[in-house]
Amino acid sequence: MVPIFSRKLRSLRRQAHQSLYLSRQTQDYLTQEALTALFYLTVIICLHTYAMVVFEDLSIKDATWLTTTSITTVGYGDISAKTDAGRLSTTILIFFGGIFVLGKIAGDFIDFRSSRRSAKKSGHWSYSRMKNHIVIIGSKTDSEIHIQRLVAEFERNHETAGQEIVLVTGSFGSDLPYSLQQQNIKFVNGRGSDPTFLKQAGVANADIIIILAWDENQNSSDGHAFDIISRLREMGSDAKIVAECVDNSNRSRLTASGASMVLRPIRGYPEMIVGGLLNRGSIGILENLFTASGESIVIDEKQHTGSWAEIVTSSVCADKGVPIAYRNAETGETVTSPAGSAQINADAIFVLRSA
Repeated sequence: MVPIFSRKLRSLRRQAHQSLYLSRQTQDYLTQEALTALFYLTVIICLHTYAMVVFEDLSIKDATWLTTTSITTVGYGDISAKTDAGRLSTTILIFFGGIFVLGKIAGDFIDFRSSRRSAKKSGHWSYSRMKNHIVIIGSKTDSEIHIQRLVAEFERNHETAGQEIVLVTGSFGSDLPYSLQQQNIKFVNGRGSDPTFLKQAGVANADIIIILAWDENQNSSDGHAFDIISRLREMGSDAKIVAECVDNSNRSRLTASGASMVLRPIRGYPEMIVGGLLNRGSIGILENLFTASGESIVIDEKQHTGSWAEIVTSSVCADKGVPIAYRNAETGETVTSPAGSAQINADAIFVLRSA
C-alpha cells in the first residue's frame, strides 16, 4: 500500500511540475514571438521611412509621419506617395507591416493574455517576483469559508490591508472557488511541502507566511509544519512565519526551527491567527480562554450598579478577577469593554479569573 501511495504522489507531483513548466514555456514562447514580430516591424518602418526620403524626396519628419499613418491604415491623405517606387513601398509596408506583422503581434498578445488567465485560474502561474505579500500554505482539506474569513481578517486590519495574498493548496482542484476569486487571492495549486510550489508562491520575498496544520487531529502534522519551516529558511525567507501546532510538546521545536509564532489550530476562529500576529503575546491569552487551562471566564450573577471603573476596581481589590463585560439588567444585552465612566445597571458581570 505504501509503495503504491508513494508512486501515486510522485505521479501527481510530476503532473503539477509539468503544468507549471508548460505554462512558463508558453510565456517564453509568446514573449519571443512578440519580440521577433516587433523587430521585423521596426525594420519595415525604418526601410519605408528611408524609401520615402529617397523616392519621394520627403524630410525625415514627413517620411516618418507618412510611414506611421500608412502602417496603422489611418491614411490622413495630407502626405502621400506620388512615384511608382514610393507607392510600391507603401503597398508593401501596409501588407507586411500593417496587416501581417501587426496582426501577428495582436494575435500573440491575445494568446498571451488567454494563457496567463488560464494559468492563474488553474493555479499554475508563478508569483516568484512578488514582494512583501502574504502566503497561506493550506492543509490537507482546506475549508472555503475558513480561508475566506482568514483573508477577510487580513484585509480588515490596517497593518495588512491591501497586501497581496497567495494561497498554496491542492484542496480545490484546478479551479479556485468563486468566493475566493472575488477576494482577489492568487492561487498556487500544490502542496506547501514541495519547494517548487513554495518558489512559485514567492516565499523568498514574502512578508508573512501562514502554515496551517496539515490535519488538525493528527500530531504528525507538526512534522509537516517543521519540514516547511526548514525549507522556507533554507530558501532565504526572512518572513514572519506563523505555524499551527497540534501537539503542544512540539511548540519549542517549531519555534527553534524558525517559526515567529506558534498556535493551536482553531478552524472556527481564523481571526486568532491575524490577531496573534499583529498583537504579539495575545495569542497565549486567547488560547488559555479557549482551553480553560490558564484563565477562564466566569459569570457573577447579581446586581451591579455604578460606574464601570468602580465595579472593576471593587472586583480586582477583592481578588474576584477582572470584569470584562456585563449583562444589561433592562435589555439582557451583553456589553463588552465599556468605558470606565459608563454608568452600569447589570444583573451579571463576566469576570476573567485564573483557573
